[in-house]
Formats: sequence, C-alpha cells, structure tokens
Amino acid sequence: MTLEELADFAPRSSHAAVPEWAQGCFHLRGAAFADGTEDTATRVIRVQAHGMAGDLRVPTGRPDVSARSGFHGCSVAELLELAVVDGGVADASWSDEALVRETGAAFQPFDSWPEPGVLQRRLGASVIETARSGAYALDWRLQPRSGGLLVGLRLMFETGLDGLTRPRDGGLLIAGDHCLFMLDRRRPLSSSGPVQQQMRAAGDPFAFAEMAFDGEVSYARRQPTGQFKVELSTNPFREGGMAAVGDGYLQTSIKEILRQHIGEGDQAIVRQWRIDTLMSGTDIVPKTVTDKAGAEWLKSRTSRGV
Repeated sequence: MTLEELADFAPRSSHAAVPEWAQGCFHLRGAAFADGTEDTATRVIRVQAHGMAGDLRVPTGRPDVSARSGFHGCSVAELLELAVVDGGVADASWSDEALVRETGAAFQPFDSWPEPGVLQRRLGASVIETARSGAYALDWRLQPRSGGLLVGLRLMFETGLDGLTRPRDGGLLIAGDHCLFMLDRRRPLSSSGPVQQQMRAAGDPFAFAEMAFDGEVSYARRQPTGQFKVELSTNPFREGGMAAVGDGYLQTSIKEILRQHIGEGDQAIVRQWRIDTLMSGTDIVPKTVTDKAGAEWLKSRTSRGV
C-alpha cells in the first residue's frame, strides 16, 4: 500500500507536539549570529510533522562531483569538502514556545544545534527562530504545497540484503510535495568529532568516505508520477535519483507500526517504522490573517503591480 492509501484508510497521529503553523516544509532564508556574521548561502531545509522533525544543511560551495563515478573518483580535497554537511531527524516537543528535539540521529556524530529554538509565526510564510541565549536568529519560509499528506515515521530496524535484521535509526517526513528522508549509518563512527576531521585523520580517506556516507539525509520533491525525486542530499551521488518512500507498506498487528518492503527477491529490503504522524488532507498554507483595511491595501497593491 502507499502512504496515501494508509493515511486515508487508517490515519494515525501522536499528540500534536507543535502548533499547526510550525508544521510543513520550511526553507531557510538566512541566519544571523551574535558575533555579527550572517549566512545566506547554506541551503537548509526543515520538515516538521506532529512530534517529529528533520533537517538538511548543505553549504552552497560544495564541490560539483556530478561527473565522478563515486567517492573513489573524487580527490581527497573534494572528499573533505563533501564531509561538511549535516542533517538528521529527531523526536520533537513544544515547551514555552520553543521547539525541543530529543533522541536524534544525524549525519554529524554530535549535536550541531543543541539549544532549543523559540519559534514565532510572523506574516504570511515567515517563521522566525531565535536562541534564548541570543546566539542566533533564523529566518524560515514555509514552502507552498506543504499541505495534504503529512507523514512522520521513525525507523526501528532494517532487514538487509544479507537477510539479517539489525537496529537502524532514521526517519521519513513528508509534507505535501516535500519529503525529507534519513538513514543512519549501519556502523557508527568511532569518534564524536566532525566527519571532516575524522576523514582527514583516516589512513584511507576513500574507505572512510564509503563508511561515513553510508548514512544519508536527503530532500526530495514529488513528481507528476507521484514518486519523490532527490534534489539535495548529504550524499551528492543520490541527487537526481528516486527515493523509495511512497509505497510498499503494510499495516502490522500493532497499529503504531508499519512494515515496508523495498525491491523483490534477493534484492529485497524490509524496514520497520514507528508512526508519529500519518494523515491526509492537512491544511498547511503560507497565509496569515489581516484586518479589512490590510486586506484592501493588499488587493490594491496587487492590482497596481507595485
């Protein structure tokens, strides 16, 4: 079954841990920091369901390796630059206007943003996130077509091509036409230092890259066929491919658990997911309320084209 079919047939959700206006897919417009620096270049995408959140962070200056056949076709310098990415998924709760993330899994083996962010809905698609410490302020924009299917699934374990079942963390978040998908590494890194730092110290940086990028955080968008195509990923060689996220699901005897079959025969993988959110027809729009005078002014401004 597809997730759409399951959401219609047996919708489920945890208690909505965050306000409705905080749910959906958001792109970062820019970040300001207390030391006076700003960042408008890093591509940052966040998807939020009821009690689960995920994000992806990719520097704009990342090397273009689209012509390479894989990590072994890259230079060591390119591998080191590719390692400066981040992203992950976490359970999310709401406390005193702050989004608190817990029990997370991420590409970098440490929490890059440990301070809960205070979220405020501004006008239209704008949501501002600030740190109570005063360390940063983030300017988010809710993306169009975030409404409809809203999904939050947390990966519990995976049965691989070798037939063995192993615990594996990860998550799947869908908000309308937007999808964020995360798989943790099958083998954890031996250190909590940044991936780039560990790669620089590795005896074989190419073998280390294969292990490090076995974990993946990808952002995909729905195509006219209904499939999701990867547009941005911690693994650049995943970009342009399709994400196996939409179908192959079965409802287990436990209502909070889904089992997903990917592939067939000796190429089959089975993943078991815990449901946080599985709902269809959600109403997530980038609009806020204004009074009559404001509405009339907006209408006149639009008609003048100014």
